Formats: sequence, structure tokens, C-alpha cells
Amino acid sequence: MYGLILENLSGYIKHTYGDEKWEEVRKAVSCDQPSFSTHEVYPEDLVAKLAGKAFEILNVTEQEFFDGMGVFFVSFVAQYGYDRVLSVLGRHMRDFLNGLDNLHEYLKFSYPKMQAPSFICENESRKGLTLHYRSKRRGFVYYTMGQIREVAKHFYHKEMKIILVKEEILFDMVHVTFNCVFDNRAFCLASLVMTREEKHLPVSAVALFEIFPFCMVFR
Repeated sequence: MYGLILENLSGYIKHTYGDEKWEEVRKAVSCDQPSFSTHEVYPEDLVAKLAGKAFEILNVTEQEFFDGMGVFFVSFVAQYGYDRVLSVLGRHMRDFLNGLDNLHEYLKFSYPKMQAPSFICENESRKGLTLHYRSKRRGFVYYTMGQIREVAKHFYHKEMKIILVKEEILFDMVHVTFNCVFDNRAFCLASLVMTREEKHLPVSAVALFEIFPFCMVFR
């Protein structure tokens, strides 16, 4: 696991509960490092150990802690310039959610050993969409919910309600289904534009092959 997430965790505790609480948490799990290098790889179970002890010391639930840590992530990554990346992933919140996998592919250039989650959108409507989250890591569901909700608020000025519909383990993957409720009028606009464009799409085969010389055409 890269130190970016661990530094996010320590930064959240220090920002919300104070430096003394962070010192208490890390010493309770015999963690000798007061801070972490964002591009260095650390033991995979370190987040679980630190978070588990934080629940006890800070007297918070798992959901409260990881949700807050996810919300804090958006302002935390600004110091590394990643807020600029997040802000150009699309004009609308639906664009951001549909492009999450592309974002993680981009981040692999900086974090080649990253175990990136996967996201799939479906059942999109004027009032939101269904979001499927898959990851080999366990325990990051509420963290993800906090991140997405804060991105909606910070970059798209949308109030989003995320409902955890289902969580299950399929083989070695965590598969979570979220119902994301938000003002998704951009979906209606995109559908209208697509409908208009479809009326003018047909082109001759000659023009198509000139544009896409390496292709296969059916019908």
C-alpha cells in the first residue's frame, strides 16, 4: 500500500482530533513513523491496524472514521496538485463517475504498484445512478463514499446522497453496489444531444474507411 493513503489517515486524525491523538494512535500499534512518504510502499495491513486503534482511542465508529477520512481526502490531495486532476475529469458529476477507472489508470504512472479499484455506472436517470465498486481491498467502502460525496460538493456543487445497497465478497473481490442520488439533469441533456446526433450520423462506407482504415464494419 502506498503512503498516500496512510498520510491521508494521519493527516485526518491530526486535523480533526489533534497531533496528540495521532501520536497516541501510532504508538498504540508500535508504528515508529510519525509521517509517511506518499510514493513509498508500506505493509498492506497497516491502515487496518491504525484505523482499528483509532476507533477505540477516538471513540468513533468505523463508518464515522472512514467517511470523515474520505471527505478529508479531497482537501488533503490538493497539496500534491491532484485537485487539478480531479477538477478536469468532466463538466458534470456523471462524467466524473463514469471516468473513475480512467483516473486510476492515469495515477498508475505515478503509482505503478497501485491496486486500483474498478467502478461501473448503470441505471442512470435524472435523479442519479447506480454505482458498482469492486476492489481487492476490504474496509474502504465508507472511505470511498466520503470521497465521492465530497467531490460532488467541492467540484460540482452537488449535494449527493449515497446509499449502500449491497456488499458482498465474490472470490477475492469486494463488490459493492451504491445508489447515488443527486441532481443529474446532465444525463437528460446528454440523451437529448445523442438523439439529435443519431439523425445525422450515417456516412458513406468510403468516408468511414478513410477515417478508420483499420476497422471492421458489420451491416
